[in-house]
Amino acid sequence: MRILDIDLDFFLNKIAFWKKGNKRLDEKEYVVWKKDKFIEFLENNCNLSKNNKIKGRIVKKHHEAFYFWRELIEKNELENPFEVVHIDAHADLGLGDFSYKYIMEELLHKPVEKRNDPEMMYEGNYLAFAIANRWINDLTYVTHPKGGNDLLNFHFKDYDVKSGIIQLKKTEKIETEIKNVKILDLEPEVPFKLISGKDYIEKGTFDYVVFSISPKYTPKTIDRLIPIVKEYIEEI
Repeated sequence: MRILDIDLDFFLNKIAFWKKGNKRLDEKEYVVWKKDKFIEFLENNCNLSKNNKIKGRIVKKHHEAFYFWRELIEKNELENPFEVVHIDAHADLGLGDFSYKYIMEELLHKPVEKRNDPEMMYEGNYLAFAIANRWINDLTYVTHPKGGNDLLNFHFKDYDVKSGIIQLKKTEKIETEIKNVKILDLEPEVPFKLISGKDYIEKGTFDYVVFSISPKYTPKTIDRLIPIVKEYIEEI
């Protein structure tokens, strides 16, 4: 099964990194795409159609996608592992926090069935937690024109972000340089593709879609795109 996972911060002229506080961005500095351009991207790049709506959900913060997927899995409406196409100004794999230590030192020491209510998860790292649950078997990161440089090497095979493979590592306590830490086990490999938004042209279809408003990383003016989003999804 396939999931389209979109953050509305992708549709801005620039990206907010290392954002502090919850105040919304300055709409004069962070300019939202014109509606026609947004519609064109949804239809021509994402292959969405108003006449063939996809089941999905609009969430406030992007890590709510994790709970949406868990809900669908528990209802036997989403088979895992599944493919995710992540269209976002951020990778959401944990760069900038210490969740990688928790994942490597603690979470991956638990049985898979005990990993789906994780600590330390938030909107900037939820994809790493979904991978730790072995929900995702293929991940495509469609990047903002000014993005794509926020990959966390700790989670890639051989610590190499150019490997094209995410492979989480179960380790001992990380007391020294991470590459010197003993690896106790390796998680299943997850193929990873990085592609610029201007080059992304979807030919297939999706089973579910998530749109995140991400108010911490968007101006209030992004909300004008929400009614358009609703024309393409069957909200569940």
